[in-house]
Amino acid sequence: MKDDKDIFFHGQPPIPTSSALRGYYHKQPLCACGVAGLIKNIFLPLFMCLCFQIFFFSFCHADAVAPRVCHMDNCVAVEVVSKQDDVQRGLMYRAGLGLNKGMLFVFSNDGKYSFWMKNMRFNLDILWINLEGRIVFIGRNIPACMSDPCPVYTPLAQARYVLELNSGYTLSHHWKLEDKLDLKGI
Repeated sequence: MKDDKDIFFHGQPPIPTSSALRGYYHKQPLCACGVAGLIKNIFLPLFMCLCFQIFFFSFCHADAVAPRVCHMDNCVAVEVVSKQDDVQRGLMYRAGLGLNKGMLFVFSNDGKYSFWMKNMRFNLDILWINLEGRIVFIGRNIPACMSDPCPVYTPLAQARYVLELNSGYTLSHHWKLEDKLDLKGI
C-alpha cells in the first residue's frame, strides 16, 4: 500500500474518522499536535478567510457612497427617486424627514418640473438643481396641503434634479441660488 503522504485526492479530501485522523489538503497532512494543530488546521484558515473577505468587500465597495447632496462641508443623506410612480408619490403621507435627510428626484432630461404639496404633513424647502449641480430655483417653507385645490410650484429655470428638505434647512445652512452642490453616490 502507498504511503498516505503520496495520495492526492481530486476534489474534496476525505473526512477524517476515528480510525483515520489524517486528512489531506494539497498533499499536506493535517497536524494533530495540540495547540499547533488547532492553529494550523482551524484558526489560520479562518483568519485567512476573514482577511480575504475584509479585503475583498472593502475593495469592491470602495467606490460605493451612500447617496447624499453636499454644500461645502454640510451634507444631506438623500433618498433617490427616479421612477414615475415614486416621483408622483414623493413624500406624501409621511410623518416627516429625519435630521439632515432629504429626497432627491432625478429626471432624465432638463425641464421646469412642477411640484405640489398635496397630502403632505409637513412643510418643505424645495430646490431645483441643474445638471452641473447649481441651485437654479428655491422654494422656501412651502406649506403642506391637505385639501384641493393645492398650489403648484414651478421653477423659473430648467433643472435636472429636485431636492426636498425640511422647511428652514436652506436658510439655517446658508444654501442660496447659484450655489454649487456636490451630488455624491447619485
